[in-house]
Amino acid sequence: MAKPSPKSKAERLTTLLHLVRLGAGASFASISTKKLGDSIDLSQQAASLRLIELQKAGLVQRAHSGRGLAVRMTDQGLRAVETFLSEASISLERGKKELDFRGTLFTGLNEGAYYISLKGYSRTIVKSLGFEPFPGTLNLRLTTEAMIEQRRLLDVLKGVEVAGFNDGRRSYGPVKCFRAKIAGRYPGAVLAIERTHYDSSVLEVIAPVNLRKVLGLKDGDECSVTAYLGE
Repeated sequence: MAKPSPKSKAERLTTLLHLVRLGAGASFASISTKKLGDSIDLSQQAASLRLIELQKAGLVQRAHSGRGLAVRMTDQGLRAVETFLSEASISLERGKKELDFRGTLFTGLNEGAYYISLKGYSRTIVKSLGFEPFPGTLNLRLTTEAMIEQRRLLDVLKGVEVAGFNDGRRSYGPVKCFRAKIAGRYPGAVLAIERTHYDSSVLEVIAPVNLRKVLGLKDGDECSVTAYLGE
């Protein structure tokens, strides 16, 4: 069996945690794919595919319940959730209020630049984080598996929510962020986006300045980022 990619592992864990929050456990619970999709901010079809993948991986069982769907966690699924929550609890009990990352800079797809440049997001970032973002993201490829695991942790921890908006043509969903310091000097934020082309080996960072310019960075250079947990 092929080893799951960092992104698929993070998606599985995120989905399992949302299922627990919606009532799934050792016993079956009635959970529609629409309800799961709304919880994770996915389409109903994407949520259905997530459940199918979890069942194939032996992490959940699905059954028809009347005209709907019932889901329960398998022993393997419960162990995965319990292990994660135990490790997260130990980290938080130790008073860990920040996570340190280091990665190699690379040029992204300019997707971040497009969204950050939208006035709706720019306004809500100012309101939530206290700065107007430079229209672009600093993309870092994380250098160790431990840091990739830390990045996955951000997907399920509570951060600062930047509100979504509607521009009259389409709706843009909320974005979770964590306040951060880049290279020990510049304030900014780490993005924890559910729908992204990148897997958990990539850290996306925003700041009120052009970080490449002020830090003199080019592709292949390394940069450190400290993400602060909580709101």
